[in-house]
Parts: sequence; C-alpha cells; structure tokens
Amino acid sequence: MAKKLQERLTRPSPGDLDIYHIISLLPIMPYQEIADICCGIGTLSVPLGKSVYRGNVIAMDSVKANLTVARRELKNIRLSNVKARHIANEKKLPLKDESLDGVMSSFFVQASKKPSDILEEAHRVMRNGAWLALIEWRKDYTDEGPAVKSRISQDECRSMAEDKGFRFYMRHDFSEMAYMLLFLK
Repeated sequence: MAKKLQERLTRPSPGDLDIYHIISLLPIMPYQEIADICCGIGTLSVPLGKSVYRGNVIAMDSVKANLTVARRELKNIRLSNVKARHIANEKKLPLKDESLDGVMSSFFVQASKKPSDILEEAHRVMRNGAWLALIEWRKDYTDEGPAVKSRISQDECRSMAEDKGFRFYMRHDFSEMAYMLLFLK
C-alpha cells in the first residue's frame, strides 16, 4: 500500500492524462529506438512500444516493484519490443552512447534523486537529431501530486535541459495538472 501511495504522489493515475494525445505530439517513427526513463509502471512504455512497432523501447526505472508491474503488463499483452531495465545508478544508465532516437521521461524530477544526472545521461545515449520529451507537474496545480516545493517550473525544466546541451523545440500544456517540453539534441 505504501508503494502505491508513493507512486500516486509522484505520478498521476494513468487515466488523468491522455496517453495517446501525448504520443501524437512526439516525433515518433515506427523504426526508432526509444527509452522511457523513470517509466513508473510503464504507462507510457506500452503505447510507445505500439508506436515503434519496428523499433524498440527500453522502459527504465529505479524502483524494481514498478518494473515488475510493467513486465507483467507487457507479458499479458504480448508486446515483445519493450524491455524493462532497472536503473541501479542514475549517473550511468545501462545504455550505449548515441544509441537512441528518442527519450521520454515523465515526472523525472520527483522520481529521480538527481534529475540533472538523468538529463546528462539522456544526452549521452541519444543520437544527433534525437528528441527528448519531459513531462512534469505544473507548480500551480495543488489538488494532488507531490509537494509544490518538489516540482519544477517550465522555465526551470527548460533551463536544466538546455544546460545539458538540448535545444528547445516545443511546449505543450496537457491540462492544469501537467506540461510537456520537447527538445532536440
């Protein structure tokens, strides 16, 4: 029960955001290699895997219980191009340099001990021209979610990504709850 409560505090429930709207905004191609970093229980990993049906998705999280749930769902729906991996060290993701066409990271500020390490590693593993999508809680939304002091504004998120070498591409507000920033390498 405590793990479910913790997951609820860092991420909205799967029905709170329109997952397919999120996917429609991403520059995804069917053959891409993508990572879903800080994937939680794989809410976005499954539709990403369906979108890149000729490519692959690596769903990564530092919480093993989340990956167990994600693996169970992937097995149930027989989605074989999505693999779940544990992040043992945020400073060194278990991925090769310049091996990805895209990286999704949702609510990574709350899910990560040091979000800037996640962005630095994302930059390392992405090919030139690859995309990065960051979804985060809005600071002014207080009905649910993590404490406001643990959230990051759109400007702070953009600045953090640009400091790691990413170029800002697009911003989208999903609702009063969350926003997405899209970057290119």
